Amino acid sequence: MSRFTPVFLAGYRREWLRRDIVAGVVVWSVVVPQAVAYGQIAGLPPEAGLMAAPGALVGYALLGTSRTLIVSATTATSALSAAAVGPLADGDPVRYAALSAALALLAGVILVAGGLLGLGAISDFVSKPVMTGFLFGLGLVVMEAQLDALTGDNATTVVFGLVCIAVLLAFKFLRPGWPAMSLVVAGAILVSWALGLSDHGVAVVGEVPRALPDPTWPDVHGDDLVALLPMAFGVLILSTEAVGVSRALAAQHHYEVDTSRDLAAMGASNLLAGLSSGFVQSGGASQTAAAENAGGRTQLTALIAAALILLTGAFLGPLFTDLPQTALAAIVIVAVSSFLNVRELRRIARLRRTAIVLAVIAGVSVVGLGVLEGLIVTAALSLAIVVKRISRPRVTVADGVVTPHSPLFYANAHVVREVVRSQPAPVTLDLQHSFDLDVETVDMLADLDVELINVHPRAAAMLSRRGCSDLVRRT
Repeated sequence: MSRFTPVFLAGYRREWLRRDIVAGVVVWSVVVPQAVAYGQIAGLPPEAGLMAAPGALVGYALLGTSRTLIVSATTATSALSAAAVGPLADGDPVRYAALSAALALLAGVILVAGGLLGLGAISDFVSKPVMTGFLFGLGLVVMEAQLDALTGDNATTVVFGLVCIAVLLAFKFLRPGWPAMSLVVAGAILVSWALGLSDHGVAVVGEVPRALPDPTWPDVHGDDLVALLPMAFGVLILSTEAVGVSRALAAQHHYEVDTSRDLAAMGASNLLAGLSSGFVQSGGASQTAAAENAGGRTQLTALIAAALILLTGAFLGPLFTDLPQTALAAIVIVAVSSFLNVRELRRIARLRRTAIVLAVIAGVSVVGLGVLEGLIVTAALSLAIVVKRISRPRVTVADGVVTPHSPLFYANAHVVREVVRSQPAPVTLDLQHSFDLDVETVDMLADLDVELINVHPRAAAMLSRRGCSDLVRRT
C-alpha cells in the first residue's frame, strides 16, 4: 500500500465496524471534557479545545500506524503551551490564542520533519527516571495553577470542587472503566443549573460560542516564531510518551508500529489543530486506554469520535454554559495526579541511586525554574546519560583479544586505545560491534600496533581508504 494510505484500511474486516463505532462514542465522551478542561490548562477558552480536537484525531488516524493511539489534548502539552505563550501574550487574549495556534503549527512542522528524517527512535534517548521526575514536577506546577479556580472566593465553590475531586477519585479506584470525566461534567452542569450556583458566587464557563474548526493562519510575527521554537522542540521530547504508549499497545497485540511515521502523523495532527485555532496536541494515555477498553480495533474509532466532536461544537456548546470552573479544575487536578508517581520513584530509587537523583533534579528544575527551563534540564540530563554510556564502552580482554562491546566512534575511541596500549604487543582487536568507522577512529587504529578481526565491510572500506587495510586479519 502507499505510504500515505491510512494503515487501518488494509485488511479491514466488517465485524470490526460495530466495535469501532462503540469505541468512537466512548472516545468522544472522554475527549470532549478533556478538550474543555485541558484548554483551561493551556489558558484558552473551552471552544479552543473543541476546535482543535477533530483535526488532531483525523491527522493521526489517516497517517499513524498504531491501531488505537488517540491524539488529542494532553495535560503535559497543554501546560507546555501555556508556559510558552503566557509571557509573550502580555495579557492579550486575542494574541494568546494566535500564539497558541502558532506553537501548534511550529510543533507540527518539527514533528513532520522529525518523522521524515527518521527520528522516531528519539524516544529511546529520553531517560525514564528523568522523564518521571519531569512529569512529577509538571504535575505539581499544573495543580498549583488550578488552585484559584478550585477554591474561588467562597465556600460553595470550595465544597463543590472537593466533591468533584472525590467523585472522580471514586470512579478511578472503584469503576476505572467508566467515563468518569463525562459523568462528572454532566452532573456538575445539571447541579449547577438546578441550584443556580452562579447566583451563589460560583464561577461558571459561561456562553460557549459555536466551536467549529475555522481554518485560518494565526496573526503572529517572525520574532514570535523564534521565541516559540524551544517549546516546539519540547513537544518533540514530550512525544516520547505517545511513542511509548503506541509501542506498548503494538507489543500487546502483536503488530509493528513505525515510530518515525507516527512522529510525522502527530505533526499532521498539530498542523490541523493549529490551523483550526487550537493548541498543541499529542498522544494521550487515558484517551487511548478508553479506545482500547471499549474494544476499538482501528483508527476508524478516532474518525468517528472526530465527527461526533464536530457535532458537539456545532450544536451542544450551550450545554457547557452552567459548567462550574471549579469542576474543570477538579478534572485537571485528578488528571495530573497520575504524574505524581511516587511508587515509580521508589522503584527507581531501589534499583539505582543515581537514577533517582536525576529524577529529583528534573522535578525540582520544573518547580523551581519553570516548565521551559525544566524541559531543557530534562533534555540535557537525558543527553548526558546517553553520552556517558556511549563514551565509556565496556571493554573486555581475553586470551590477547580486546573486545569493545559498543560501536567505536570518536567519543569512545580513546578508551579502547588506552586498553590496547596497556596490553603486551601485538594485540588483537575485535570489531564485531562496529559496523562503520569515523575518521578519528580510523586514525586511532592506524597509530596502534593491532590486528583487527570481525571487521564489517563498511568498516573495512573505511580502513582501505585510510591506507591501513593491512591491519585486518586475512582469513
